[in-house]
Amino acid sequence: MPNLKSYIRNTLSVHLSLWMAAIAALLFMAVLWMMLWFARQAIREEAIEKAKAALETAALNIDNELSKVETAARNMQNVIERRLDTPDAMMALSRQMVVSNPNLKGCNIAFRPGYYPQKGPKFMVYSERKGQEIVSIDDYASTDFEQQSWFADVVRSDSALWSDPSEVSRYVDEAITSYNVPIHEGDSIVGVLSVYVPLGWLSHTVQAARPFPNTFCALMSRNASFIVHPDSTMLGPGSIKKLLSLHPDDDGARLAKAMMNGERGNMAIDVWGIPCYAFYCPFENTGWSLDIICPEYEMFASWHQLHRQAMLITLVGLLALFAFCFWYVGWQLRPLFRLDASTQRLAKGDFSHLLEATQRPDEIGHLQRSFRDMQLSLDDHLNQIAQQRQALDEQGEALRTAYEHTKEAEDTKRTFMHSATDQLTPPVTIVSDIVGRIYEQHAQLSHDEIVQMTDTMDAQSKKVTELLDRMINFCMNPLKPSE
Repeated sequence: MPNLKSYIRNTLSVHLSLWMAAIAALLFMAVLWMMLWFARQAIREEAIEKAKAALETAALNIDNELSKVETAARNMQNVIERRLDTPDAMMALSRQMVVSNPNLKGCNIAFRPGYYPQKGPKFMVYSERKGQEIVSIDDYASTDFEQQSWFADVVRSDSALWSDPSEVSRYVDEAITSYNVPIHEGDSIVGVLSVYVPLGWLSHTVQAARPFPNTFCALMSRNASFIVHPDSTMLGPGSIKKLLSLHPDDDGARLAKAMMNGERGNMAIDVWGIPCYAFYCPFENTGWSLDIICPEYEMFASWHQLHRQAMLITLVGLLALFAFCFWYVGWQLRPLFRLDASTQRLAKGDFSHLLEATQRPDEIGHLQRSFRDMQLSLDDHLNQIAQQRQALDEQGEALRTAYEHTKEAEDTKRTFMHSATDQLTPPVTIVSDIVGRIYEQHAQLSHDEIVQMTDTMDAQSKKVTELLDRMINFCMNPLKPSE
């Protein structure tokens, strides 16, 4: 790691590449963040619209099927009211209703107690689809159907009503709901027509509306009980009220309250620890309410996929950008590397490597040409210095030789002068002694002795004169190197 840090710190191409990649990364991340934010908003709106469309489609499909049932029931209501005088026809009409409408589980026609005295105190006919057969029954004299809500509520309100599954399931072996229509004779209600719709197709219709694979749907009745729900424990009567009592502030309770109030909209809720969005709407005719709950991770699955792909592309792009920058910057700075190597050789005293010529018009080209010109100028200057040094060496050698010759001549002269001086001493001494003797003893000396002494002085004076002449001649004419 220290070597890598040192390499990055000391390598200009890596340094520049990292800075360029860092700046590009900041720009990429900013652009990517903005793109992903807008993409998330768009995907969120698209997912919400998709869920709303699925909810509306499911509601429309259910409404269409229920409208078919209501239309068929009202048509049969008119037929029954026209044939109230023929009670024996009621069984055939009940059977005809089931045969004509394959989606119906059964149909019953019940009359007020005592309306047909000839049929006993109570009269109700019922036809039910069992597999491929249709079974008809009219033995209900011992039952209290007139006290049940599907009959009593219709008689009391004098209007058509949809019943909850718990109110009619005692007559059949599967979960059903019923549409109950009053039968009039004049202005009076004399009976009730009920058609039974199995909840199997209703559940299938609701589940088929799921916009995402793990989405689940629920259908709530007007009495706050679930008709369709993925959790079977919530299908019993009173489950919603129990939920509200146990968890009054829970997200599910808020959703249940909104559906019970017949509201339309959506909300963010938490289901089993999973963030979800709930979309709900009411059915105007039945008083039911339908909801679709979509997990957030599925709604934003395309966004998460886009996020992963964008991050992968960004990472690969940054690595490719760094590799390209490293190569391109290194290629552009290659002359600087060669220039650095040349300066290091120059610092070590190696002037033999000349930087190659270049035609680049940029600053690096100018620097390379200037450095090459400096090398050429320095080479010329060094050549001149070498020539001058050679001349100086030659002159120094000549001066050294002349100096040696001069020193030799001076030594010879000194030796000659010493020798000449030594030769002058005896004659001068003799002349001096003779002069002193004559000065002191001239009265006692004979003529011959004086003449002899004079001749000796003359001879010694000539010697001195000859030596002096030689010394003067030597000083006036110095020795040549060959001598």
